[in-house]
Amino acid sequence: MRENDPGSCIVFLIGTKKDLLSSAECQRTERDAIKMAAEMHAEFWSVSSKTGENVREFFFRVAALAFEETMLQALERGGPSHIGARDLIRIDRGTTEEPQGKSVKRLPCC
Repeated sequence: MRENDPGSCIVFLIGTKKDLLSSAECQRTERDAIKMAAEMHAEFWSVSSKTGENVREFFFRVAALAFEETMLQALERGGPSHIGARDLIRIDRGTTEEPQGKSVKRLPCC
């Protein structure tokens, strides 16, 4: 996909089983993975399913990027907006009904 349309997909490099590495091994591995992700034009995420570290955050990131892309595509397509596209609410700025049934003349605001 990336060869045909470079902007058409987002690539992630995921390092799993983080909980199995010592702190020093984890730092070294993550440093190498970050370099590799940069070469791939990918985001690197280090996660642990066992401890739950970064799992939720990663899925929120994927969801946020997918939502953003969907919204951008909808804006690029143009056309009428679905929010407020119809005349569902009409406001008569001339008079308003008071609770007692009296009609009060309102002056324009601006």
